[in-house]
Amino acid sequence: MDAVADESINKLLLIPCVTLDFLCIHPFRDGNGRMSRLLSLLLLYKNGYDVGKYISYEEQINKNKSWYYESLRESSVNWHESHNDYFPFVQHFLSMLYQCYQELDKRFATVNSSKITKTSRIEATVLNSLLPISKSEICKILPDVSPTTVEYVLGKMLKSGIITTVGAGRGTKYLKK
Repeated sequence: MDAVADESINKLLLIPCVTLDFLCIHPFRDGNGRMSRLLSLLLLYKNGYDVGKYISYEEQINKNKSWYYESLRESSVNWHESHNDYFPFVQHFLSMLYQCYQELDKRFATVNSSKITKTSRIEATVLNSLLPISKSEICKILPDVSPTTVEYVLGKMLKSGIITTVGAGRGTKYLKK
């Protein structure tokens, strides 16, 4: 049976296994690590885990680089003979993902704090976003802030030169310069 189609296999356990297999195959002369992290993010997105839109998964790995390489080394032993142990790499992957969610939680705590003004919360949301973010996405993150206020603050941020736009019309997104 195909592991992807098997509903009894948790995708959060399957994704690092696919990533490890990719790394062990080592299809490119250079850039396999970066490609593996992009592959991981793609698989996470496809399965509803979009923390990577807001928190850098790669940065979490870089903070724990020695553990990453050690778990990769441990899990690739005997990979070519199909006798490897995926557990160390899966454990590392899940720990890094957990740290991403913890960081996101910290950011939401800052953004949703009632002690901070709405303007500061909007600014923090835009400036902490790793990807361009739309007005509607900001409104979803900050449901207690009116779209008019979001628009006003975005205009102010554009005028001051802290952010720039990507796209136009309804597709306009905002990004830190």
